Amino acid sequence: MKDLKVYIIIALLALGTFLYVQYRKPAPVNWTKTYARTDKIPYGTYILHHELSNLFGGVAVRPYRKRIYNTLEEAGNGADSYLIIASQLDMDEPDYRKLLAYVKSGNDLFIAAHLFGSVFSDSLKLTTQGYFPWGDTVKTVNFTNPALHSETGFRFDKRISEGHFTEFDTLRTTVLATNGRGNAVFLRHPVGDGNLYLLSSPDYFTNYALLSPEGAAFAANALSYLNPQRQLIWDDYQTLGDPTQQSPLRFFLTNEHLRPAYIIALFSLLAFVLYGIKRRQRAIPVVEPLKNTSIEFVQVVSSVYYQRRDNRDLLAKQYRYFLEHVRSAYHLNTNEVDGNFMQYLSLRSGVDASILLNILQGMNEIQRGSTIDDKKLVSYHRDLELFYQQTLWKNNISNNVLT
Repeated sequence: MKDLKVYIIIALLALGTFLYVQYRKPAPVNWTKTYARTDKIPYGTYILHHELSNLFGGVAVRPYRKRIYNTLEEAGNGADSYLIIASQLDMDEPDYRKLLAYVKSGNDLFIAAHLFGSVFSDSLKLTTQGYFPWGDTVKTVNFTNPALHSETGFRFDKRISEGHFTEFDTLRTTVLATNGRGNAVFLRHPVGDGNLYLLSSPDYFTNYALLSPEGAAFAANALSYLNPQRQLIWDDYQTLGDPTQQSPLRFFLTNEHLRPAYIIALFSLLAFVLYGIKRRQRAIPVVEPLKNTSIEFVQVVSSVYYQRRDNRDLLAKQYRYFLEHVRSAYHLNTNEVDGNFMQYLSLRSGVDASILLNILQGMNEIQRGSTIDDKKLVSYHRDLELFYQQTLWKNNISNNVLT
């Protein structure tokens, strides 16, 4: 017993030491490429968003976390520049048409992305090429405009400048910047009175890139093609998504400290369930009472008729049952069923003659081969039900009088 206590104390001390070391250990750098304006991690865009208003002389920068169509509907003509920095575009046909009309009216659209989406790429005949982990590293990019051109180029590491355009409309598109191998990385495509500016990678505007003087200079020169006078739209939807469709687990899974805790809790719960199944007593089987198979049979037959939708056959069987009931209950010959027969049956049964004449009308439609729709089926079935109800009511009154 004494040895057990010693082992427990040693285990607790070891666990406490481990937790203390983990707590004091510097947090690893988060290299996740979020491109979100609120993230201060290397591949966030906090610095750019913070300095963007100063770059354009105090012009208001308005973030919108809605689809492009809804954003432009709300912003209207109050914004004359639209900025999207994201890994890939989520754009459908209505978004593209709304965006195209926005640019045609004299506004500018600036997109920095790896993938531009099928709708956008197909319309502009645009194809991009990313980098391969085993490929050569392209470290420099440069502008084609002599006023922005650098003698040594703008150098980037971390393969930031690897992405480039492989296909585009050369007749209408101007190449504004190329990489070290001469591949286009920055394009201008005029649309109406406005312009589309396309950059082959959003990494140029990340916090990591802007911390170097060359990266900051390249980003400022690239954005200098925009000239917002009233308002610049910053698109949050492409990086953060629709806030109304976010899963509650997103907060746990995207947090580097909560994600391991969530996974540990999940596996602990699974282990508890498996352990509980092993130790739990076998459940006592539940003996179900006997079922009324006749009711089940009626339900099966009725569902078959409902699925076949053969109203004429269903009504014909009901009339055959009706005639059999008349023969057995009133001992009448049903070889000739006409108006006189129904009048006589009304006297014998006490049922209103109008109900019996409606039944006769339905029987005549069956004999003529007429189409029986759902409305007629319900109407003729209701007449038969009224017949059985009135005969039952008459019989009950007669039995009460006799007794």
